[in-house]
Amino acid sequence: MKKMSILVLISLSLFGCGEYSPSKHDVVNTLGTIKNLDLLEKFTEDVSNNKDSEVRVVNYTDEGDPVIHDLKYSDEKLSSKIDTRFDEFGDHGVIEDTCKSIEIIEKSDQTIYQLSGCEVYKEGLPITIIPSD
Repeated sequence: MKKMSILVLISLSLFGCGEYSPSKHDVVNTLGTIKNLDLLEKFTEDVSNNKDSEVRVVNYTDEGDPVIHDLKYSDEKLSSKIDTRFDEFGDHGVIEDTCKSIEIIEKSDQTIYQLSGCEVYKEGLPITIIPSD
């Protein structure tokens, strides 16, 4: 019984009772309102310059749930890890992928930051989408 109590406490502390609080170093997209976009732009530049770098992007769903996307570029390898465990309507898992590049796609109504050349998401993997003003 004591072991079960400890496991429950650890689980609650890890998942914060379903809450996630982004750090001041995260790129946060709350339904088109972006904080710290400069960190994603720097990451994109670092990848272009073959410089090791990492960034966390937190995209909030329409329902207000965070989807956490960790990006890391190291030793010429671009890694992606998407955590949907806080998304009530998501698949509640972690998906990892390796991609070849990051693109910025400018459209009339939005800007899309997207990974391309991915092993799992062959069609491309959006990092975040920013609506135009």
